[in-house]
Parts: sequence; C-alpha cells; structure tokens
Amino acid sequence: MYYLKNGGDQAIVKQTAPASIHENDVISFYSSDPALSGAVNTHRVVSIETDGNNYRYITKGDANNVVDRYDVDSRDLLGRVVWSSLILGKIVRLVSNPLIFVPIILVPLAIILIANLVKTVSYARKIAKDEEEAAVKEAIQYIREKNLRETGDTTESNENSERKSE
Repeated sequence: MYYLKNGGDQAIVKQTAPASIHENDVISFYSSDPALSGAVNTHRVVSIETDGNNYRYITKGDANNVVDRYDVDSRDLLGRVVWSSLILGKIVRLVSNPLIFVPIILVPLAIILIANLVKTVSYARKIAKDEEEAAVKEAIQYIREKNLRETGDTTESNENSERKSE
C-alpha cells in the first residue's frame, strides 16, 4: 500500500484496465476538476461505481479529509501506482528547477565535455606528430637510398670509364 501524503512523491504508474482497479488502490488520472484543468492527479480510490463497461471512481487524497468533489471517469484513468518514493520526488523536483539544474547538472556536464574535447585534441595532435615524424623518417630514408643509388651509379660509371680508357 502506498501513502502519498507528501504531495511530492514520485510515483511509477502501471497502465491498468479500469476493471482491475479496486477500492484502496492508488490511481493516477486526468483530473476533471476545473481548478486543475486536466492535470494529472494521484489519489486513493475509496469506492467504485459501475454502469456497464463504464467505471467511475470516487477518490480521496491521502492528505485530504474529504473525498474529491469530482469523480474520475474510467476514460481519464492513467493507471495504478505500483511504486512511489519521496526521495526520488525531491530529486526530480530539484533537477527540474532551473536554479539547481544549471549549476548541478549543466556545469559539471560542460566541464566533462570540455575536458574530453581537450583530451581528444591533445590525442589528435600526438597522432599527427607521430605521423609527421614517420613521414619525415620515410623521406630521409628515401633520400639516403636515392643518394646511395646515385653514388653507386657514379662509382660504376667511373669504373666503366676507367676500363674503357685502358
């Protein structure tokens, strides 16, 4: 059994067939109270009236002394509360407050993103430096081999020239 006297509880609601709702169940529904203008409300069922396939639930808030003025039609039913938590409700309320959301959620998130960006740029620079060093080494090796070939060709040409002159 769930008592939602605090008004700030976070509830998990399971979609439930109207016929499966019983007295003392806590249900969530779209309120027909003009003051709430269709907002979601969560109250306890104190009695049920049926008219064929249509169900009307008489509800009462756990913190209220009297039953609700407006009954809940089964078409407005969202479902039965299967779990609730005051702590989770407070956390959700805090996080949804912009004065809390920005410094507690967005600022750390921005710091993490910037740190990851700096790390990524640093890593990319290291990779680029390593690739550049490898390219320079390859170019030096190519030039050395070319010089050796040219030197070798020159030596062979000199030897051939000396042989012809003999």
